[in-house]
Amino acid sequence: MTVQEYFKLNENQASIYKYAPVYKHYLNDQDVIIKRTKKQKERLEPLVKWQEHLVENGIATLTPVPYNHQLHHAIDSDNWVVYPYIQGSAYSGERGQIEKAGELLGRLHKLGEEGYFTHGFNWHRYDDEFYADVEGDIKGILSNYSDLTDHKNFNALFKAINGLNHSKSASLQSLDLPMVDGHWDYKASNLIFKSDGITLIDTDNAGRIPRLFDLALALLLFHTESSGAPNRVFTTDEWQVFYHGYARHVSLTEKEKNNWQDFLLFVYMDEVLWAVSDLEEDEPQRQKDFMKSLLLFDYQAYSL
Repeated sequence: MTVQEYFKLNENQASIYKYAPVYKHYLNDQDVIIKRTKKQKERLEPLVKWQEHLVENGIATLTPVPYNHQLHHAIDSDNWVVYPYIQGSAYSGERGQIEKAGELLGRLHKLGEEGYFTHGFNWHRYDDEFYADVEGDIKGILSNYSDLTDHKNFNALFKAINGLNHSKSASLQSLDLPMVDGHWDYKASNLIFKSDGITLIDTDNAGRIPRLFDLALALLLFHTESSGAPNRVFTTDEWQVFYHGYARHVSLTEKEKNNWQDFLLFVYMDEVLWAVSDLEEDEPQRQKDFMKSLLLFDYQAYSL
């Protein structure tokens, strides 16, 4: 049985999201979103418990609604889930929105100290194959963006990334930084702004993760894939507004602060390089501009 047949979708119904199958539909007398969730069955229950934990502690979070008397639906080799569809204000990069978003991430990390997930971030995946992919991505970027090679930020960034080799990454692993249950995809397009606060959506990527990784990822990719957001990475002033909100709930350790820039580079290498390399020709111009801004990212200017 196909997803379309199971959920009674129109045969030719298009996904509302370019990068994965996500469908808006009307089920059980309400508008809903139908999407894939975690592939491994044993990871589904911890995800629901974490979502419910957030709601119980005052963080508005979308949780699955039942269909056919169950929350998760195994179709072919994937698991699918149904969430209620909600509306709110679009993110526009206003100072108040940025501060509230930073504060929400801080609340998530504070609550995430109590772990529900046994899966998540794994240092073992950063092996020879990973670094070979990084090398290939860098070569492609240097070729495709040759017009930037005279820019000091571009050169400083890629010189630093090239210096982040196996041994340097291993030293980051040895730091044993604090872990939290994190969203792992915390960006403007996954937040719904309403008059009574922010609702967190698309939490299916969540897992156990170094909180510094999740924070760095938010800095780098908060404005990605968001049509109302500025077509660039946070400015340093915007970052300080975001971090000020975050720090109301989380006090980073001295070890985290002292290793922030190296970890920021590591997250850039892990999450940004492939995104820039895989950028398709038919992407909206604002997304192309956003990715180009990441190539001119002055990583040393973003402090904690």
